Amino acid sequence: MLRRYAFLAALILVSLSTFDARADRRIALVIGNSQYREIPALKNPDKDAEDVSNTFRQAGFDVFVAKDVTKLQFEEKFRNYLAAADGADLAVVYYSGHGFQIGGENFLIPVDASLTDAADMEVQTIRLNDVLQQLRTKSKIQVIILDACRNDPFPRKDYWLRDQLIVSGGTGLAQVTGSQNALIAFATEPGAVAYDGSGDLSPFSSAFSRRALAPNQEIQSVMAAVRRDVVKATNGRQVPWENSSLIDDVVLMRAPGQSTLPAPDAQQNQQVVERGIRVATAAEALDNRDINIPVGVGPVALKLDFPAKNDSISLKLAGYPAVGTLSLPDRVLSPQSSLMAAEVGQLRYEPQIGSAAPVEIDFQIRAGNASKRATMKLSPSVDACDQAAGEPLDPQGVVSGRLENEIADGAVGACKAAVRAYPDIARFRYQLGRALLVAGNIDEARKAIQEASDKGHVRAIYELGHLASSGIGGVVNATQGNGFYSQASDRGDPYAMNAWGHALFNGVGVQRDTGKGLDLMLTAAAMGNISAMNDLAMIFNEGRNGVPADPARALAFLKAGIERQEAYSMGILGLAPKRSTVTVAACTPKVVTKIITKIKLIRTPVPKAPPPKIAKPRVPIVPGETGSAPWRGGNSGDHDSNTGGGGNPG
Repeated sequence: MLRRYAFLAALILVSLSTFDARADRRIALVIGNSQYREIPALKNPDKDAEDVSNTFRQAGFDVFVAKDVTKLQFEEKFRNYLAAADGADLAVVYYSGHGFQIGGENFLIPVDASLTDAADMEVQTIRLNDVLQQLRTKSKIQVIILDACRNDPFPRKDYWLRDQLIVSGGTGLAQVTGSQNALIAFATEPGAVAYDGSGDLSPFSSAFSRRALAPNQEIQSVMAAVRRDVVKATNGRQVPWENSSLIDDVVLMRAPGQSTLPAPDAQQNQQVVERGIRVATAAEALDNRDINIPVGVGPVALKLDFPAKNDSISLKLAGYPAVGTLSLPDRVLSPQSSLMAAEVGQLRYEPQIGSAAPVEIDFQIRAGNASKRATMKLSPSVDACDQAAGEPLDPQGVVSGRLENEIADGAVGACKAAVRAYPDIARFRYQLGRALLVAGNIDEARKAIQEASDKGHVRAIYELGHLASSGIGGVVNATQGNGFYSQASDRGDPYAMNAWGHALFNGVGVQRDTGKGLDLMLTAAAMGNISAMNDLAMIFNEGRNGVPADPARALAFLKAGIERQEAYSMGILGLAPKRSTVTVAACTPKVVTKIITKIKLIRTPVPKAPPPKIAKPRVPIVPGETGSAPWRGGNSGDHDSNTGGGGNPG
């Protein structure tokens, strides 16, 4: 009877520890922009980012760090961060750099922004509401901390926002209303300016790093202490501010404690294991190991066979991995964590998405007065299925991705192997569906995509919409397709945002809502969706559905597409209006050596669907023609089924 109760108690303890480990998933993105190219540099943000990232690292967060990022670099870093934050309990974004408000909306400024034209705000900056919206779809609790309330340094003061030309009239940042369980913290009150201070760190970042590491302090208590410090340091000129709708307590730094899962029967183990085991023997079991760790499958057990199992041997993390998260089943480890010898075999590591470089762990092993250091290497690796069939801009993907016509014949086998190895990873089922579509196995592909959707893969929901709206393997059902697009759009998929936005803007299979449709396409473009950029360029070039024509605004979106797709985007520029040529302002894209003064717009017949394989060539569909898009355009995606990748006017 006692044994049975002990067994049940152990099961309960394991279950609780599993829940705690899940609740302990915390991800932070820290950005510091100092070296601006078109405006004076800022003194503190690079150093702020370094200090704050170390703070979050000490608190046990998986920390993504980016310094002096361009718009394209931000998009890539933010996508990787969002993929890692998928399902997290707490997602944090900390930004130090230039930021200001236009029309009551806040924008963060990459280092390559010039903001010389009215359309530049849309294509060169980061809208704070877009960041918050994406975090809402990924995590239970969202925290955004902004040390960015500085005066607008650009000479231009009027910019296009959606369907209006807005004149800048405010300083600092505007107040933000977050969703439930969110906190948005500002370095100073709405409409006011934040100061750099006299030291290496800004007054706000310095106070935050110092106060955030107070053990077991709830975040609103931390921010109150930060506010007191900043008010004192600036003689009352700067007053930090928060908007909070938190319903759960958020503790950044938990007090260190002993493991909740001590090794069972430690006294018996101690009798079995020789008490005089040498530290050198223990270190030898860990030193110079190189373990391959797959990316994007969750925490991976290191399966270390440590010879010491008793409490006479202790270990301390003397060197924490530069990126990624080291954990035990019951807790995430932070730098300088200690663990018992019996816990070494339970160590797990989760690589950081987007980081391929090997990382090292240093252990300081002690027994009495004896001490020895051991170093092991962890090498992240991307699964063959991701390499062969990963999709661009997949919100849950781990690679930059391939277009459909770039998927190789071996992708089906690689993805079937990945599904067998990781049956709970929905991404592999979706990528198998992509590979099967290319191979022409429509029914099998649809089944795999449906399974991925059922397991929560957002891009798979979009793909079901494409299959329905294009009639692949069945009849065309635009209403059903729009339903899937709407679902995936609400969950942050940029492909779906553009497809659903296009349908709403033009009233394709749904009652027209021009404003919502335009906003969705603008959001998709801000996330790097090239099809959305081309659709918007065509809308702004001609003027449609009450949106005024503005060729300069159209050109801004075409230039943004060129930057993301090199010379290939020049082919996309043929997707346009009914006239043969359009003269536009000269521009010099980075990847094109000659000055562009004219863009020839070519009407190309719709190609016939190749049987039975459905990998599409990169040929644009003619606006106004019926039928599904014959290609999936740019790294914005394989297909936007309502748009043909370039903007069917509907």
